[in-house]
Amino acid sequence: MKFIIDRFDGQQKYKQAYELSMDEVKGQTLLSLLQHIKRTQDITLNFTAACRMAICGACAVRVNGHSYLACDTKMEELLEEYKNPSSMTISPLNNFRVISDLVVDWEPSIENLRKIKPTITPQEAFSNKHGCKQTQEEVNRIKKQWDCILCGCCASECNKLEADASDYMQPFVFTHAYRAAADSRSKDPMIHVKPSVMNGLWNCVHCQECADRCPKGISSFSDIANLRVKAVANGLDEGEGPGHATAFLTDIVEGTGRLNEIKLALRSEGVIKNMGKMDIAFNLMGAGKMNPLHIFEGDEIEGHEDLVKMIKAARAASKE
Repeated sequence: MKFIIDRFDGQQKYKQAYELSMDEVKGQTLLSLLQHIKRTQDITLNFTAACRMAICGACAVRVNGHSYLACDTKMEELLEEYKNPSSMTISPLNNFRVISDLVVDWEPSIENLRKIKPTITPQEAFSNKHGCKQTQEEVNRIKKQWDCILCGCCASECNKLEADASDYMQPFVFTHAYRAAADSRSKDPMIHVKPSVMNGLWNCVHCQECADRCPKGISSFSDIANLRVKAVANGLDEGEGPGHATAFLTDIVEGTGRLNEIKLALRSEGVIKNMGKMDIAFNLMGAGKMNPLHIFEGDEIEGHEDLVKMIKAARAASKE
């Protein structure tokens, strides 16, 4: 079987193929396979690994364009997933700067983690004498987020980072921000929420690739949504992102239950900003994708009254 590895020597990117027998592949993990190639065929091949027990997150790579934690990925399962191909391509994580072969630069990600202050500032009521107790419910609220091992799989799959990483942090950064903000021991959740808002919290494109590929089953998408709720609840409700979210809720509760896409743009960005997008609106109308008469609403969706009752009940319960 052929394994094609994307390589980089610091100046030039190239692909290199390695032939292995199925006896060499069977019983291996993806990481042990890379170690076998390095040990028996090419000592110059570079990749990172440490614990080999799915704890440190150091060995994440891509196979055929998708991210995997190499030490926790069995080759038999990988072959079955791709229907026993004659070759596979192993690449470094996407959306990271490649340093050498499968080794990527983590410094920008560490800087982003520093921005959201992932450590907890404890409440003043806590002391060395009395400690800091949590209920099981409070622990469960952040238990899953503590499982994040900073492997980078979510960031590698993130469509927003691939399109434009200049105004958005890695998904796992928001997971750690939520973990700290939702911790009952924290003195002030906004210590973590505010820098999240300032560094792209509302720019997530909702592709949910981060949740689909996380080897620990963590949903950074959900953590981002929960951070947004905390932001709005604490007065950070200005801007296109909050306006966009509020417009959705307005149509569901106060409208017919159907999203009014014409009003959505106006509510999110305002009239003046939308004036510069009239060409887009006309193109959409010409293609039959937008009907200007929809601004006058339409019939309510079936069960709209019951939906509103549920939303109001949920709001009342959250205040209790």
